[in-house]
Amino acid sequence: MADSRQQVAVVGTGMAGLVTAYILRNDPRGRFDVQVFEKQDKLSLDSASHTLTDTKSGEKSERLDLPMRAFADGYYLSLRRMYDHFGITYGSPRFIYALSKLANTQASPYFIHSSNNHQVPLLRPNGLSWISWLIEVCYLAVCYYWFTACCFFVTPETVESAGAEETLRQYVDRIRLPQYYVKHYMLPLMSSVTTCSHEALLDFPAVDLVDYERRTFRQKHYTVLGGVHRVQTKLSEGLTHTLGAKVTSVENVGTKVQVSWTDTDGQSSTRLFDHVILGVTPDVVGAIFQPLRSAMAAIPTTTVQSVVHRDFSRIINASKSIWTQMSWGSNQSPPQPIHMCSNDGATESIHEHPSSALITTYPIAPIDPEKVVYTATFTRVLRSAASRQIVNHIFGKSIADEKSHLWRNGDGNVWLVGGWCWDGMVMLEGCLASATRVANALDVEVPW
Repeated sequence: MADSRQQVAVVGTGMAGLVTAYILRNDPRGRFDVQVFEKQDKLSLDSASHTLTDTKSGEKSERLDLPMRAFADGYYLSLRRMYDHFGITYGSPRFIYALSKLANTQASPYFIHSSNNHQVPLLRPNGLSWISWLIEVCYLAVCYYWFTACCFFVTPETVESAGAEETLRQYVDRIRLPQYYVKHYMLPLMSSVTTCSHEALLDFPAVDLVDYERRTFRQKHYTVLGGVHRVQTKLSEGLTHTLGAKVTSVENVGTKVQVSWTDTDGQSSTRLFDHVILGVTPDVVGAIFQPLRSAMAAIPTTTVQSVVHRDFSRIINASKSIWTQMSWGSNQSPPQPIHMCSNDGATESIHEHPSSALITTYPIAPIDPEKVVYTATFTRVLRSAASRQIVNHIFGKSIADEKSHLWRNGDGNVWLVGGWCWDGMVMLEGCLASATRVANALDVEVPW
């Protein structure tokens, strides 16, 4: 009967919120009515993306995913199963990664790497002699395979295994990984994945990075063909949602959970639900849900920008260094260069998109404002030794003092989902893992 159906609120329409809402709405036993709240005027999974307009014709053309949502075999197992279930097609584009130093805002490449080693022979940066380049390649190979071997055979220390959490900084010191390799190769590559400063990355739990490196070793990387909006469309079919609704508080009232929100006109509303699922970042959780205010303050976040623009001045020489050496078959699309430009503390990535636009993520050097097409800003959840313990305790994996009164996932029928809601890198796979956790707790079959 309709009266027996449980009322569920999902706050947030990113990947985790939409996946959880989809699973519960499609419960084979039809036990849930799902209401989704989103503070923006559109669903947020694809809200930061941008449809590029052709400068000559004025017609809208390619959809640019911001940020790029690449995924790899070996790590994104649940995500790939979901894409296959929906018939979402994805491909393995060829990328050229140019590692560069930023000198007076100019990118000066010191190494060029092709994804999946599709380019043979390897590309040599202009201005680097053959002898210097060969020495660099040999040095890099030794360091890379040493680090890879350590990832498989030298287990990072954790609270569970050793009573203390080993950071990435401590781990690379323990395995004696040369600082030159750390500074010029490992940190630029990994901080482009985590979109944070080098210092913040070194504070990550070592187990996160080691597990990611181990599981993605020699695996292909993919992107969704046609953009992530195709995923959003599949997940949101038939969705009951309230847009422009800023949730201001989530409170337990007896056996129910009360959600309060304001609309775009400033009008306040409240409603009682049987379950509330928070698919938002830790800072938002802490702001609206009092039991987690203190715990969420200890989970680091940062603000990240992705800028679509046509300011080629910084990479023009580096780009020429790539294209003058490139070759590809007539039946192949050209590779896509990604310039990873670093200063002493951070790395920005500049993607030469096939649409002839540049996409700079985590910019650290100025971009000509007259050449900026679009800017998206989003919150990135980071990891630390302390936050790993908090997250693991909330989700029942901690060996912490059992007398602790810290809130645990599901207490009072309030649940957390998101890329940060699992013991691993803050990635889309965490969204699927946390959504599946809620489904299992509510005895709902996951369809993929």
